[in-house]
Amino acid sequence: MTPGGKSTTLSAVQLDDTAIRRRLGAGYVLHYLEEVASTNDPAMAAARAGAPGGQLWCTDMQTNGRGRRGTTWVAPEESSVLCSLLSRTTVPYRPHELAILTGVGVARGLRTLEIPATIKWPNDLMLADRKIGGILTETHGDAVVIGVGLNCTIPDEAFPEALRARAGSLHALGHPVRREEVLVAVVRELTRALRQVETGGIIKVLYDWNTMNWLGRRKVRVSGPLGVVEGDGLFLDGRKLVFHVFKDHGVVPMPLSSTVEAR
Repeated sequence: MTPGGKSTTLSAVQLDDTAIRRRLGAGYVLHYLEEVASTNDPAMAAARAGAPGGQLWCTDMQTNGRGRRGTTWVAPEESSVLCSLLSRTTVPYRPHELAILTGVGVARGLRTLEIPATIKWPNDLMLADRKIGGILTETHGDAVVIGVGLNCTIPDEAFPEALRARAGSLHALGHPVRREEVLVAVVRELTRALRQVETGGIIKVLYDWNTMNWLGRRKVRVSGPLGVVEGDGLFLDGRKLVFHVFKDHGVVPMPLSSTVEAR
């Protein structure tokens, strides 16, 4: 979560939708909105109306951005990448598969720009030990809508003091980041991850997920239908699609429906 409203400490520049269209190239239709409650709203409306895949909504200001479990995603105006991609699929995705492939897609996109992002299960993007973004997926029939929010130009002092240890922005890289470049890189890699999974299954992106797993060697608490396990990190088993939690020189399997927390 980030602070709301404009801040005089931010480098506020409106998105250049012409540059985004030029960089994306063929295969996408961009809808730029100066302000919207949530970019997922028009994307889901289009999905229900039968719109084709490749539609992309982006904005400079969300007034009611949504996170997981009903939380709110707030970003200062003209400070973030806020977008939703509509894709039509040939395979039914389970929620954990969407969490895996979208995390990989967004993190890969950032890494093409030499931004060393990692993934915190299930939908957080991390830079070092601070959350810089999140992903919200919604489905309707064969349509998947992937909403992405990434903090780009927010300096540390713009975050409430209580959040500064946990919330971050690409501003921390110490050099200017063009939001248009970030958006295009993320959308391209999301599309590539979707295609990989459709043609080869979730195993095609699992290796990348494990290499970018923020919780790989951190103390974790995993709570699920089989109980609670505290361990020293976890990874995803590509064959069984379960977590393996490192504990006492071995591993304990836990279902992907479990709640995972860093300790």
